[in-house]
Amino acid sequence: MFNRDRLVIRPLSERKSKTSFFPDPWPAVDNLDSAEEEFVDSIVSDIKSKKKVILGFGAHFIKNKCHPYLKRMMDRGYVTHVVTNGASTIHDFEFVYDGKTEEDVRENLANGTFGLWDTGRYINEAINMYTPMGYGNALGKYLQHLLPEKPYGISFVWQCYNRDIPLSICTSIGHDIIYEHPHCNGAKIGEASYIDFLKLAETLEGLTDAVVLCVGSAVTVPMVMEKAFAMAKNVAPLTGRNVCCYVIDLFDEVVDWENTEPGKSDVSYFIRPLKTFNRMFPDQCEYKRMDNRKLMFHLWDRLEETEKKNE
Repeated sequence: MFNRDRLVIRPLSERKSKTSFFPDPWPAVDNLDSAEEEFVDSIVSDIKSKKKVILGFGAHFIKNKCHPYLKRMMDRGYVTHVVTNGASTIHDFEFVYDGKTEEDVRENLANGTFGLWDTGRYINEAINMYTPMGYGNALGKYLQHLLPEKPYGISFVWQCYNRDIPLSICTSIGHDIIYEHPHCNGAKIGEASYIDFLKLAETLEGLTDAVVLCVGSAVTVPMVMEKAFAMAKNVAPLTGRNVCCYVIDLFDEVVDWENTEPGKSDVSYFIRPLKTFNRMFPDQCEYKRMDNRKLMFHLWDRLEETEKKNE
C-alpha cells in the first residue's frame, strides 16, 4: 500500500492559482435571449410559489464565483437545502484561505505537485475533528473557529452552517485532492459524507411543492438525489408530487425527454442529469444549455426585481 509519509506537501501560498476571488467576485455575463428569459422567468415563478428549493451544483459553480448570488438567495430565504460534491468545498476553502483557487492541472501533473498542497491538511483536519456533524457542518465550524482571521463570510459552506441550512457534501473516494494528503482518514470522510447524504434523504421525505435546481453537475447531484429520493419515496409515497426540476448545463440540446425516454442507441440516453431527473419527476423536468454564471446573475436579478415590485 502506498506510503503517504513520503509525499512532499507544499504551502498553498506557493502555488500559482488561476482564479482570484478579490477584488471583484462578480463575473461579467451576457444578456439573455428570449428562450433563456422564458426559462429563467419560469424558475423565478416556481421559486416564489413553492415551499422548498433544493439547489445542487458542481465545483465549477464555486470556481466561477457563483456563490455570492447563492448567498443573496439565502439572505431572502429562497434556498432550503444545498447539495454538491467534495471539489466544491476545495475551491470554497481556497478562496477563504488564500483568496485564489484553481491550479494548472496539466503543469502540476507533469511536475508531481498536483493536489499536494496544504489545502488537504486543513480540510481533512476539519473533517477529522468534527466528523459527527457531517462534512458540510464540520468544515463550516472549522472555518469560523479555527480560521477567524480569514474572510470566512465569503464561503458558501460557512453560510449554510451559520444559517442552519442543510448542506450535503456527497464525496467519492479518490475524487478530490484531499485524498492525496497524509492526514486523510477515509473512514471519517465516509462517515461525515454519509451523514450529509442522510440529511438529504430526510429533506426529500414527503417533499411536495418544491423546486429542484441542478446546475452543472453531470454525475454527483443526480446520482445522490436519485438514491435519497428512492429512500424517501419508500417511506413517504407522496414524495415528488408537484416538484419542478430544472437542469442547467453545457451539453448540446438533446431530444425531448418529457414525452418519451430515448433508446440506448441515442446519445441522449447517457446524459445522466436528464435521465435521472426525468425519471424522478416525470413531465416536470426542463433543461437549458446555459453557463452557470449567466444563470445565477439573471436568476438573482429577476428575483430581486420581483421583490422590489412587491414592496
